[in-house]
Amino acid sequence: MKKSVTIIFIFLISASAFAQYNQDYMMVMVKQKKSFRMARTIGDFQSLSDNFESIANAQTDQWHPLYYAAFCQINMSFIEKVGDKKDGYLDKAQELINKAIVIYPEESELFVLQGLLYQGKLQIDPATRGQEFSIKATNAFNKAKEFNPDNPRAYYLLGMNILHTPESMGGGAVAACPILKEAMGKFDKEVPDHVLSPTWGGEENQELYNRNCRNLE
Repeated sequence: MKKSVTIIFIFLISASAFAQYNQDYMMVMVKQKKSFRMARTIGDFQSLSDNFESIANAQTDQWHPLYYAAFCQINMSFIEKVGDKKDGYLDKAQELINKAIVIYPEESELFVLQGLLYQGKLQIDPATRGQEFSIKATNAFNKAKEFNPDNPRAYYLLGMNILHTPESMGGGAVAACPILKEAMGKFDKEVPDHVLSPTWGGEENQELYNRNCRNLE
């Protein structure tokens, strides 16, 4: 009996410690996510990326910190002006995305981020990279839709990709606007399933639609 009580006591202590550890993780991640919304400069995003990667190294079974660390690197690439440095940030983001996909290979948001990374690669040199990375981005967004047909970011970025594809290759506003409109509806209905879930893109999608599609209605 005494041995049973000891085992139960140890179990309760372990469960309590685990709960506290998980709570601490969530508090840190929520704080970092809020800081992400305020980031504006390469320095801001680099600091945040480092923080998220440190969390990921401690929480090796969680994909969210790797996601946000990679997202920071992608944002840095869009801010940077020098092509080689842009590529460097995106290469680092790719490493982080690869690790996250190993943890959760069917997470829609990771393939949205993968597609966004391909768009970043394309923008560095559209003349030579356009066709390759446009196709790769489209494939990534379609895969994101397969894993979650209600993910609005997959439709938003797919619509953007099609919008900037030549009409002769199936792109342009006429092809893209229905997808951007569908994204609007999905953003309106979106209910995050987790406090750390990505929620970005709604305002940007609305602006893109207003600028390119209102005259087609």
